Amino acid sequence: MDRTDRPGPRLAAGEPHPGEPAEALMDAGQIVARAAADEAEADEARARIRREGLPDLPPDERIAPLLQPGERVVAVRHAALLDRREPAPGERLTPGVAGELYVTSRRLVLVGRLTLSLGLDAVADAVVSGGRLLLVLRDGHGVTLQAAGPRLLWVEIAAARAALKAAGDHESGGGQRPAAR
Repeated sequence: MDRTDRPGPRLAAGEPHPGEPAEALMDAGQIVARAAADEAEADEARARIRREGLPDLPPDERIAPLLQPGERVVAVRHAALLDRREPAPGERLTPGVAGELYVTSRRLVLVGRLTLSLGLDAVADAVVSGGRLLLVLRDGHGVTLQAAGPRLLWVEIAAARAALKAAGDHESGGGQRPAAR
C-alpha cells in the first residue's frame, strides 16, 4: 500500500494534522531553546562571579525591612513559586506560595501572600529538573522552586552558599570537622 493510499482523512501536503507531532516538536523546540539560553546565562554568571564575586543588588521596598544586618541581596526572581514537599508518602503537602524570590547572602526569602525564609546553610543539594529547581534540605525535606532561569538561579544560589560557607570557615578557623563514624 502506497503512503497516499492509506485510509483516513486526506490532508494537503505540508498541512499539519491537529495534535500531530509537529505541535509537540514546536513546543519541545521552544523548551530546548529556553534551556539553552538559561544555560548560556548561567555560564556567563559563573564566569562573572569568579571574576567579580557575588553581585550586590540594591534592596527594594519589599525585602529591605526583612534584611538582617550585613545581609545583602544577590539575586531576585519575580513571579516565583515555592512548593515545600514532605519526605514521607501520604503526608499533607504544603500548598505552593507565589511571590518575589530574593537570594541573599544568607538565605532565600520569598515575599508574597506569605513571607517564607530558608537559610542557605539548610540546603544540602540542588538540581535542575524539568525547568524547576529542586532543593534538598538537610532535615530531609524538599523544596521546589519554579522561576524564570532555573539554571541561572542554581548558579546564584550555589555561589551564595559557597560564599557563606567560606565566610563561616574563615570566622571559625577551618569550618566543621567531619563527624567520627
